[in-house]
Amino acid sequence: MSDDEQDQQDGTILDDGGIDTDERAGRSQGIDPDAEPDEDTKHEMEEERERRLDPDNRPDTAEVDNTQRDFDVERGMFTDAEEYDESQPPPYPKDTDDAEG
Repeated sequence: MSDDEQDQQDGTILDDGGIDTDERAGRSQGIDPDAEPDEDTKHEMEEERERRLDPDNRPDTAEVDNTQRDFDVERGMFTDAEEYDESQPPPYPKDTDDAEG
């Protein structure tokens, strides 16, 4: 029995619910996954990236990494926020040692 006949008899990984990794990478469709995308594709990818990164599109339960940002605890905001103004007094009164708690 030839290899082709044996393959036809055995079936393929897809017959068992497997994934065609060549198709996922585009190879079986004649797409070179290592090739540089054309300008239209780059533009579409950038638009999609911007849409996904827009805070308005972020799920409520999403975790955001702010470890690289500086937070001003007196003003209650990040120092790189648009509305941050160091020259303005903090909106919250400072705690005093006299306060009974």
